[in-house]
Amino acid sequence: MRTAGIGFALALAVGTTMAAGQMTTMTSSGQGRAEIEQVIGGLGLPGLERADVTPMEIGTGLIMGRVVDDADQRGVSGAIVTLTLAGFAPQRVQADGDGRFVFRSLPVGTFSISTSRPGYVDGAAGRTRPSGPARGVQLTDNERTGDVEIPMWRYAAITGIVLDENNEPLVGAQVRVLRRDYVSGRRRLTMGATDTTDDRGQYRIGALLPGEYVVALPMIQRPSLESMLDGLRDGAGPPAGAAGGVMRVAVRAESVGGGAPVVISSTDGTVPPAGTAEDGTPLTYQTEFYTGALAVARATPIALAPGEERAGVDFRISPVPALTLAGTVTGPDGPASNVRLELLPADSEDLTSPIETATATTDADGNFEFSMVPAGSYVLRALRQPRGSGASQTISFGGGNATFVMRETVELAASRNALPEQPTLWAEVPVSVGARSVNNMGVSLRTGLTVSGSVVFSGAATQPTAEQRGNLSLILEPADGRTAGLTGTARGRVDENGTFTTMGVPAGKYIVRVAGAPQGWSLRDALHGGRDITSTAIELTNDNATGVLLTFTDKPTAINGTVRDASGNADARASVIVFPSDPALWVDTGSSPRRLRLVRAGQDGSYNIDGLPSGDYYVTAVDDAGTASWQDPVVLGQLSQSASQLRLLDGDARTMALTTVRGERR
Repeated sequence: MRTAGIGFALALAVGTTMAAGQMTTMTSSGQGRAEIEQVIGGLGLPGLERADVTPMEIGTGLIMGRVVDDADQRGVSGAIVTLTLAGFAPQRVQADGDGRFVFRSLPVGTFSISTSRPGYVDGAAGRTRPSGPARGVQLTDNERTGDVEIPMWRYAAITGIVLDENNEPLVGAQVRVLRRDYVSGRRRLTMGATDTTDDRGQYRIGALLPGEYVVALPMIQRPSLESMLDGLRDGAGPPAGAAGGVMRVAVRAESVGGGAPVVISSTDGTVPPAGTAEDGTPLTYQTEFYTGALAVARATPIALAPGEERAGVDFRISPVPALTLAGTVTGPDGPASNVRLELLPADSEDLTSPIETATATTDADGNFEFSMVPAGSYVLRALRQPRGSGASQTISFGGGNATFVMRETVELAASRNALPEQPTLWAEVPVSVGARSVNNMGVSLRTGLTVSGSVVFSGAATQPTAEQRGNLSLILEPADGRTAGLTGTARGRVDENGTFTTMGVPAGKYIVRVAGAPQGWSLRDALHGGRDITSTAIELTNDNATGVLLTFTDKPTAINGTVRDASGNADARASVIVFPSDPALWVDTGSSPRRLRLVRAGQDGSYNIDGLPSGDYYVTAVDDAGTASWQDPVVLGQLSQSASQLRLLDGDARTMALTTVRGERR
């Protein structure tokens, strides 16, 4: 039996707030229809409600319904049903043994209804697929709605065992699932849940949504505690952007209990000792994907149905020779200290966030070392982003009967919106590790690239104040939706004069995201070289992008209408999809494309879509149950064959009657 190692958790200190009624006490009695009044009742704890939340007004409306298991349509007994109306405290009830619930004395309004129960994906009124869009339930005066059916889906699970080369259990190994999804129009794998093998080498990852997964056994070399502490101390100088501000920096390590740490790893795994070969060569283990693949592209995917438990997803790992990759990182001013380095497999394009082989941090002289590296092709990525205004970081780790806590705190009096004055430094270098170690690699850092320009508000509405302009939020988002290469938010700031600039980023393709528009204004476009870089990627290579014109308008676009089925009846099961007529805008437009929208039709089949940029679009209505992969370019190509076409101009408000297109579930 081999122990994989000890983990540590890294988290930002954030505050938490418990909403009124979030903590509940549940009681139940009786299961028959005559006893429904005893089974269904409010679950809020008196005295714990927040004083600033208004109790829901009393009216004459009523909503009755049933929570059902989508697989067999049986009632989900004991489900917690939450009713929400904007501006009021939520109401909660517990469904009876047949899944029935009722809310009485309701005012006029559009209500959101959600459901939860251990072992199930959360449900919601109008939802037709796991985690799909919900739809509000509308009540008019004296209206009684008795047919609200809310489906729920059981979670799936994956189980297996991890053995070493001697068929001994690998204890404490991290196993991770990767969910296959569509990100920015491309099929990608996103990081999912993890579990740690027990003393039998067994693991079980539950609470999985139905879908397709790849299972990974990450083996990641991590820096030592000493180098991590040194890195924090080296980086504890005045953060960029702190000029003129008051700063306090504290870095310390604490021990709680006795003992000492042995190994540091993240929750993504660690590498257990693998011994040495007969000739004295050190050995190590490397990341594997089920079934035994060393590259994610060659992994065997697992399709999970609701409630399915897939057993036998096993790993047997064998050691390989371990090599060293070492060198020096230099920046514009010489050796670069406290630079985070990642060694990534060269063939990890399918992952939104690659599983690194090893991580390291440069010392005071810019030196780094990756030890115990398996032979292969890699990409070495280096990144040093300047500190922002204010930071708090806590790292905890344990070993034996000891728990250690390391805290870093930076507090500034400078404006929280100020950008760092120091540049972002980065490098990306292909590396081939063969039969011999590499000990003299040189890595030269480049200065990060920025996007800058001006903001204008085009319209008759009152021009925003300087303070309102300063509240605008700008972000540079990787166009392909991948997170590798960025360890923080590449934000931008608008000054009092209406000009803006962003933090530096590594070379690549980016989409500009903007939030915080003043009331009455909405984003129209961000033009650079005649292209709207909120929808079409801007490629940063060697030069900064300047002269971007960010325009807001007080005349947003709107599309509305009604969806009907083939018989002419309002189709409440439909979703309306709007997407550009240019297929080039279906991919590499970030994780939340501006020009691709999906909205649920209302109870009466009505729909409304606001704020699309001007341009040419396809518009279609489909059964929402078949829209899980609607951002797949192949699916969009199929939908375009029967979709209506529409040209939107600035300020257009268009009405379109749609008929649901029926077809196979996608």
